[in-house]
Amino acid sequence: MPILNFSYANIKDHDKFQQYVKAAAPLMEKAGVEVVARGSYSSTMKGKEENPHIAAVFRYPDLAAVERFYSSDQYKALIPLRDEACDMTINLYEE
Repeated sequence: MPILNFSYANIKDHDKFQQYVKAAAPLMEKAGVEVVARGSYSSTMKGKEENPHIAAVFRYPDLAAVERFYSSDQYKALIPLRDEACDMTINLYEE
């Protein structure tokens, strides 16, 4: 069953975030991750307003693919850069 990954990033350092994105993109491509959507926060229509952030939705073939990606040594090496660049929330949904 495909898994949708909804990621939300509150940016702390724009330059480091761009470095993170550039480094993560080829890993995602290699893992067969599909970029469904990306966008920058505009406004809140209903509910708690969040700080300005960037959101992205990615599709993985299944939960095992998600687990392989995030547990890979290549991605683990990017975690310190990611955490310096932003505060990220990652939510997974079955499609």
